[in-house]
Amino acid sequence: MSSLDPITMATQLATYDVQPFQMRYQMQADKYQSQITALGKVEAALREFRTAVTNMNSSSSNIIKNSANVSQDGFLSATANASALTGSYQIFVEQVATAHQMKTDMPADLDATTEIPATGTLDFTINGETVTIDLATVSADAGGTATMADLVSAINNDPNNPGVNATLVRSNGQTHFMLSSTETGVENTINVSATGTNAAWFEDAFTNSTDISTPQDAVIWLGGQGGLKLESSSNTFTGVIDGVDITVSKAQTAGEQPLTLNIGPDQEATKEQVNVFIDAYNTLMSTMDEYTGIGGEDQARGVLASDPTLRSIESQLTSIVRGEYNGMRLSEVGIEIDRSGKMTLDATKFEEAQKNNSAALEAMFNGDGNLLDSIDTMVDPFLKSTTGLFKTRKDSLQQNISRIDDKQATLERKYDMAYSRYLAQFTQMNTLMTQMNQTMSMFG
Repeated sequence: MSSLDPITMATQLATYDVQPFQMRYQMQADKYQSQITALGKVEAALREFRTAVTNMNSSSSNIIKNSANVSQDGFLSATANASALTGSYQIFVEQVATAHQMKTDMPADLDATTEIPATGTLDFTINGETVTIDLATVSADAGGTATMADLVSAINNDPNNPGVNATLVRSNGQTHFMLSSTETGVENTINVSATGTNAAWFEDAFTNSTDISTPQDAVIWLGGQGGLKLESSSNTFTGVIDGVDITVSKAQTAGEQPLTLNIGPDQEATKEQVNVFIDAYNTLMSTMDEYTGIGGEDQARGVLASDPTLRSIESQLTSIVRGEYNGMRLSEVGIEIDRSGKMTLDATKFEEAQKNNSAALEAMFNGDGNLLDSIDTMVDPFLKSTTGLFKTRKDSLQQNISRIDDKQATLERKYDMAYSRYLAQFTQMNTLMTQMNQTMSMFG
């Protein structure tokens, strides 16, 4: 009579006791985890779709793109947003805006280590803002001697600096103390004075300063010289023409012909915007289709088939994109949805809509409460970081996995108890068999 291996027998029987439960629990956990993963994929696609919508539905970016072209390069550039109206404008650039730069009349032997007065103040005023530098606090070392280099640092790093940069410039073996306005235009002229220093050379240096660059405003003429004169402290004219920003970079010579600025629809850029919208929509729908398929002979059932969250998204989004906005539908401007739910663009039809009624097309997409607003409003409850429906669904599935983990832990305890019981039984049986074999051997 052969002996038994108690450990092997106990392991096998204890495993048989719990194995069916382990397999069922693992299948459930895998199912929940695959659903969490799939929901994460759909959520990411929905966020990308929302980002695409947001990027073309802001104060600075619309679905409709306009272009601004200048007849001659080098003098000005322009940008046109969706509200810009088609038109042609004559513009003459008389002068560009410049910043104020001045050189102070410091001694010829000035350098970065030249000591400055330890008392008095240095006052700067630019565009109505004034800052006072207390010379007693300029030294980099408390109680030490302050130098020109320390003064440059104190001016540039003052938290209340109204817009002036101080610099030490070296030329032909001489160091010059210069001040420059950080902004262009006459209103940003630097006014500076030193008082109470008991050092005439220092105070006179600012009194007898020399302009290196005189501040001036940019000046342009709409309609050519003699037309409408426009001035700006910066080189950018915003809103002079509705929806158009003009930036000048070089002045023309008196008597030259004005430049021609043409504003019109940019069909390629607009079509590119529309294609971004279409691609993001199709990516979202195909991602949902991937996980919600009912399956068939050659295809497995999707892990989120019949999922209420995804059914709600698809139903609401389909209703929105098939709806009417500003008296128009997407299908009327060449954006169709085929039988499979894929969105396509009829470029010719869309270009005709943009050419014939650009304002209405823009209003359909970007008008208050219209298409893009409606999409943003619809997706918001799904994507909230703390109370969004995706987070709620994933949290619920994660709780299911946690409960299964608890069941698995209970099952492991059941296994350990069964193993101990079987091990004791087979150990006792093995002992009896060994004793019987010994007794039988006594009888030959």
